[in-house]
Amino acid sequence: MVRNAKTAYCIRQLETTTTRTVWKLVKHHNTHHKPLPPLEGKSDFQGKCDVLRKALFPNTTQRTPLPPNLLTSKKDLRHFTSKITAFEVELDITHLKYGASVGPDNISYDTLRRFNQAAPHFLPHLFPACLRYAVHPPEWKTAN
Repeated sequence: MVRNAKTAYCIRQLETTTTRTVWKLVKHHNTHHKPLPPLEGKSDFQGKCDVLRKALFPNTTQRTPLPPNLLTSKKDLRHFTSKITAFEVELDITHLKYGASVGPDNISYDTLRRFNQAAPHFLPHLFPACLRYAVHPPEWKTAN
């Protein structure tokens, strides 16, 4: 009875979470050992990914251009970056130490692995863009 109550509570928490609180909620659960409960009636992996993607990135159809003051680098780094392939990203992700604690960005290695499985075309574009525009989130510059 206690197990059922805990499961029902977790499902209610996941269903009512917002884009601001989802990482805090997931951080407190050992998600790499337990499967995610059904989300909005979706129980398959791809369906759950679609629900999470819709919740985390609600405006993916309306992409705004980068602001002109975003380019903070004094040097054009375009010629020093090379294209990163999906195979290279997959290879690096398979070498990550799973079960390690999350860093300041609160993103676990398992989350990166699952994100790459759901959208394998995204990360090969993200990393060169960060280098090209010299934009790096502050959380990526520190470690615990």
